[in-house]
Order: sequence, then C-alpha cells, then structure tokens
Amino acid sequence: MKGRTHLTIGLGIGAVAAISQPLEMMPITLVASGVASLAPDLDGNNLLNKRVTKTAKLIKKGGIFAGLTLIVLSLITFFFDLNLLSFLDEKWFSQQNILLLFGWGAVIIGLSLKSQETLKNILMSMLSLFLIYYAVTNELWWLVMFSLYLGGAGWFAHRGPTHTIWALIYWWYMSHLLEASTDVDGLALVSTIAYLSHIVGDMLTKKGVKFLYPLINKVFRIRF
Repeated sequence: MKGRTHLTIGLGIGAVAAISQPLEMMPITLVASGVASLAPDLDGNNLLNKRVTKTAKLIKKGGIFAGLTLIVLSLITFFFDLNLLSFLDEKWFSQQNILLLFGWGAVIIGLSLKSQETLKNILMSMLSLFLIYYAVTNELWWLVMFSLYLGGAGWFAHRGPTHTIWALIYWWYMSHLLEASTDVDGLALVSTIAYLSHIVGDMLTKKGVKFLYPLINKVFRIRF
C-alpha cells in the first residue's frame, strides 16, 4: 500500500477522533495519527524521511568533492601564509578549527562512499541522537522513545520489526506518554489505531506482514 494511502487513512482516523475534542487539541491529534500511520515504513523510504533521503542523495553525489575541498582548504591554511589568501579570515582559522575542518572533510568523504540507503540511515541515527539529547534535557520521555524508533527503524529489513505486534505495543506506550504530556484525552488510542491501520493495510497486499515475528514466522495476509 502506498504511503499517501496510509496517510489518508491515518488522518481520517484522527479527524474522526478530533470531532469530540476541543479545537486547540485537534492539530495534535491529526499530527499524531498522521505520523503513526506512516511510521512503520521508516524502515524504508517514505514521506517522513523524504528530506533525509534527498540529503543522502546529495551527499552521495557531491560528498567527495565537498570533502576534498574542506581538506584542501584546511591544509592550505595550515602550511601556507594566510596573507596570500585575503578572502580567508585568519582569526577564524585557528589550529583547532583547521583540524575540525579537516575532520569534517574526512567524515563527508567517508559518508559519500557508503550506499545511499546506509547513508540515509546514518543521517537518521544522527538526527535521533540530537533529539534524544533535547528530549532527555527537557524530560520528554515520549520523545526519547520516538527518537530511538526514528534512528533505529531504518536499519531493519522492510516490513520487518516495525510491522509486528511488538512495535505496536512500543508505539502505544510512547503515545501513552505523549498523551500524559499533552493532556489530550484518547491520544494514545487514536495513535495506536492509526499505527495498526498501516499494518492491516499491508496485510491486504500479497507480501503481507510477519505480525508475530519472531515467535511465529507466519506471514499474515487478509484476503477477500
């Protein structure tokens, strides 16, 4: 099932639930249900990680050139007299910053040599680390759980662990913490149903999902 179809179903679930809620709570419910309906496919490429995938593609294409440029610039500023390069700010190019520039260049080159999918997963993991730091600092435990999901999902096979009952339980508890944080009644239930709608939607396809993996290796499909 396509991502836009999953999103439409998820937003529909959120819209129905939001009818009985105060107006200011409706956006939270809609965003939560929309994200939940797309989250299982973070083990691949979908609407939630679209921009990160594009960034990975750009790094893959121009990473070696950009990395070499930074390394060459750092070496020039280290070995040559900066007075010859008037466009460079001598005050900025301290020894520490030169090493940092060289390091970033090496990192970018290293990343560009990875496959685009691996590079995307690395970027998602880096993003999740920043979110975890922010979440722990502000004691947002639901965001800690979401960040772990965000950074880890891509490293698994498509329609793998994110499409199981264990992921559903994980998402429910995370949503429960979000509900407690936002005081939006029923948010955990709505978000969990939206997540489940994605799994059920994929059960309608030929490939199906291994909903009880690893307890049971059976592929669950819904046929009419």
